[in-house]
This record gives sequence, C-alpha cells and structure tokens, in this order.
Amino acid sequence: MSSLWKMLYFEGPGRMLLPQCVVGGLTPHRFLFPAAPRLGRTEPKPAREEGAGARGTMAKTYDYLFKLLLIGDSGVGKTCLLFRFSEDAFNTTFISTIGIDFKIRTVDLDGKKIKLQIWDTAGQERFRTITTAYYRGAMGIMLVYDITNEKSFDNIRNWIRNIEEHASADVERMVLGNKCDMNDRRQVSKERGEKLAIDYSIKFLETSAKSSINVEEAFLTLARDIMSRLNRKMHNDSSAGGGGAIQIKEPRSKKSLFRCLLL
Repeated sequence: MSSLWKMLYFEGPGRMLLPQCVVGGLTPHRFLFPAAPRLGRTEPKPAREEGAGARGTMAKTYDYLFKLLLIGDSGVGKTCLLFRFSEDAFNTTFISTIGIDFKIRTVDLDGKKIKLQIWDTAGQERFRTITTAYYRGAMGIMLVYDITNEKSFDNIRNWIRNIEEHASADVERMVLGNKCDMNDRRQVSKERGEKLAIDYSIKFLETSAKSSINVEEAFLTLARDIMSRLNRKMHNDSSAGGGGAIQIKEPRSKKSLFRCLLL
C-alpha cells in the first residue's frame, strides 16, 4: 500500500528549520532537531562594519548576550508573549510549538546594548527530553501559566522542579500569569499567583500578550536582574583578586513584583 509523504517546514525570521515527516496525514513520524546550544554568558561577537575590507575595523553590535527560556504547559501563551515582545504583534492562529523556537531582540539597559535570545519551548510531554536540554546555562527562565486554566497553574511547581534539576543554580526566574485580560474566565486568583511566587522567592507578574499588558516590563525586569547579578559577580571577583579581605556574600533576597493593570 502506498503512503503519502509530506515534508512540512516551520520557519520564519529568526526561527529554526524543523522538518516534520507525516505519513498519510497521521501522527508525526520523525522530527529532526538541531543539537542544543551551549547556553550561558557569551562574549559579544562583533559585526564587520559595512564596506570594511578583510583588515577593516570591527564594530560591536551588542555588549552582552542574555539567553532566556520560556517554559510552561502547552497553550498558556508562551509563543504569543514571545511575539508580542519581539515583534509587538499578536496572532490568534498560532499552532503549538514543535520542539523549540527562538527570537532575538536587542534592548538598551543602563547604557549597555543587551541582546536577548529568547527560547520558546514546547509544553507537551513528548518534547520534554528535547526541551530540558536547553535549560543548562540559561541565564533567565520565565514560568508561564494561564489564569483561565487551573491545571496549568498547578503544574508550575513541576516546572520549578525541572529547573532545579536541569538549570544552573543561580538562574534568574520569574512567574507569569498570562491572559489576565480574560478576567471573566479567571480560575486562578492573583493572590494565589503571588503566594506561589513568595513561596519560591520568585518575582511575579500577570500579563496579557493580547492586550500587551506587562509583557515589556516582564522581559526587561528579568534582563535587569541578570545584569545586576553579573555586575555583582564581576565586582566580587575583582575584589577577591585584589588581595583584599575575602567577602562573604549574603544570599540575595528577591522582591516580589505583583500587579496586573487591566485595561
């Protein structure tokens, strides 16, 4: 019996090519994924100036590269948050992410150009082995749930355990309660989100990719936290290398950040 083979490609600006083989329209037969990158702080890669020759001067396009990760159950709006932040766009026709995807946006923080490489992971269990490979070395992780879906909120604790198992110990974290524009369908109160964040000493925001509520603030807050941690580390390393007294660092307390401005 002959089979119908299709090769579907999911690609776009800044997106990976993820071929998907489908046999006769059935469940995907095989996925080909690129190897997980070595995440972590990367030295800026300077770009060649326009028109410069082989020996021309090199111009830096950014000062730091921060690699962020979006995790959470399927359908909570991770891709919509990513597109709202990276392209200021919202689309209701997004399909579930296949494996892993990423977008890039460069922002200015405290006089520095920060290149944010933001990885969007699939929430389905069958992709868990693939996506957890991207936890290692991530500098910031956003845990996203849907305020209209109580199960997605309950599963945040499972996602936190995944971070503790696979990510760096000093990774910055933030919890986002997405779709806060849909208050009439709310199943998870803001107070429950706040309590969860306090329990784990994580910052918290309610967001809406559709209404563009707190999306910009969420990503920039996480980026600032990473920058602050790097600055403290460099200062402490410099002090320790100067022959002075060894400084004992106090554990940093994370202040909770709570609010959702409903339009």
